Amino acid sequence: MYKVSEKPLVSKEEIEKRLIVLAKEVDASGEYDLVLGVLTGAFIVVADLVRNLSCNPNISFIKASSYGNSTESSSVVVQGLEKLCLENKRILLVDDILDTGKTFFALVEQLKKLGAKTVKTCVLLDKPSRREADIEADFVGFSIENKFVVGYGLDYAENYRPLNGIFTLEPSE
Repeated sequence: MYKVSEKPLVSKEEIEKRLIVLAKEVDASGEYDLVLGVLTGAFIVVADLVRNLSCNPNISFIKASSYGNSTESSSVVVQGLEKLCLENKRILLVDDILDTGKTFFALVEQLKKLGAKTVKTCVLLDKPSRREADIEADFVGFSIENKFVVGYGLDYAENYRPLNGIFTLEPSE
């Protein structure tokens, strides 16, 4: 069994401040036709990020999962790309966390194959020490150590998403 850390790794206030700055970085990089969020973890990040963007992109979501009910990454499953027309679109792909990079890499490759004009990537959290795929996000909220984290949309077995900050999940005694 696991328990949530008492103190957040990243507080709600830190996230809010960083997303304002991140939106300015995204704005400075150009215009986007579509902000594509990766469900379910990135729904809060996408909502808070787009409210701070000066451009007015369309917003859509796809479902990509690689964890199931485990703390270790498994295979990648993607749903929703078949419903989108991505030909010549400038896309900002937003996810909650860049961990091994396998899911994110697969998503970027699929977007390119579907004719996206450009694909830029944005993540709230980056765990560079866990990277197994050759990918780095264009925009990163916070770089963190190799800890399993929950909150602000991130879950463990569909729990803990509503937490206001980012917390570590630790084994209970």
